[in-house]
Amino acid sequence: MRGIRGNFLAIRGKIKEPLALKFLNTPFTPKTLITEALLRASTCSLLVLLGLIWGPSLELVAKTIEPAYQDPFDLAAGGASLTRASKEGVLFANPALMRLTSGFIRWIGSSSNLLVNKESVDTARKFLPGGSGQSSSASATSNTEIVDLILKNPLRIGWGQAVSLITRSFGGSFFSRFEVDFAASQYGAAGLPEVSVKTESYNGFVLGAPIPVPIPWVYFGLTGKYLFASEESVTADVADQSQITKYSDPNTLKSLYSQNSGAGVDAAALLFLQGSAMDFTLALKADDVGNTNLTGDSLSPKTLKQVNSVGTGLTLHTGDDMIHFAVDYRDVGNVYGEPLFKRIYAGTKITVRQMVGVAAGFYNGYPSMGAVVDLFFFRLALTSYTRELGDHPGVAPRHMYLASISAGF
Repeated sequence: MRGIRGNFLAIRGKIKEPLALKFLNTPFTPKTLITEALLRASTCSLLVLLGLIWGPSLELVAKTIEPAYQDPFDLAAGGASLTRASKEGVLFANPALMRLTSGFIRWIGSSSNLLVNKESVDTARKFLPGGSGQSSSASATSNTEIVDLILKNPLRIGWGQAVSLITRSFGGSFFSRFEVDFAASQYGAAGLPEVSVKTESYNGFVLGAPIPVPIPWVYFGLTGKYLFASEESVTADVADQSQITKYSDPNTLKSLYSQNSGAGVDAAALLFLQGSAMDFTLALKADDVGNTNLTGDSLSPKTLKQVNSVGTGLTLHTGDDMIHFAVDYRDVGNVYGEPLFKRIYAGTKITVRQMVGVAAGFYNGYPSMGAVVDLFFFRLALTSYTRELGDHPGVAPRHMYLASISAGF
């Protein structure tokens, strides 16, 4: 998805005099200075994160130009899903696609996803038994090693869940997606180590349906949705003890974990030209038609802007096998001011006997890939892709691994 959008809260509290004198008069080596600073910042960030996850309101939602929920196989194909989407992904990508199914029921079941970035995996390996970070000495997992890893490796984890019923005539899904990102910098804006914690998620319910029209090769679709929305980002200066006190205040935490909520509508159109061995598709999509207004106590934006997108696809197929090429151009008007590489998605899907599939593409300017095994009542999907949080490739990439297990038919 595009880089996290929302309210970026930079907190620069004033250092109390006794704390400042104690901090400056303590004899620190460079390593112990960074260690002490990061431990203080981590404490502050942990208080915020605990409030975000375990506070009275659990729903945390972010707005991106991509669907609120994406199937892993669609992500593997570069996220290009406007002309072909998998399982419940059709509700979020293009509801007009529901009409293109041979039977009445397209999908009924549940999906569970687990997301982790490569850097998190590498860090965990260092401290697992037998890992390179282990040694016979008692100081093998010292503070210095931990600090070095945190400074080099940003951590990002997430999970998702969807329970859906998709048919040829209508579809509905309860869904939830949450991601948290933790990154540390040796030199922040104040010249000292800095810790950043960001959260992103979508939760809610969507209900969609294709709209019949008299033209046999044109399809329309509408999706109504009710979302719980919040996205927070906290950057903590490590030498400021007052930040820890500030985030211990329930009134401050409330503004961070509170949710915004509201209802919105997505509309889509599909041109589908079918041949005996080749199909051509052209899709138009308007997310958050007329803007979606949210209400609540969260610091996140209260308006989800209308985003217009276009996609095209070409499918080569036999009876049960197919190759699908797709390109999506999201947010044509660039209402969110994203760079071009975050608005173009391209990929290819190959399926054999509708049971085994592989996919590859380009997502946020980086290669993506994945595979899926889809049996009668069980589905396993694995995907690798990179999400760029910066304004151009290479600034703040997160190399993600995504595993998904689905049960249904």
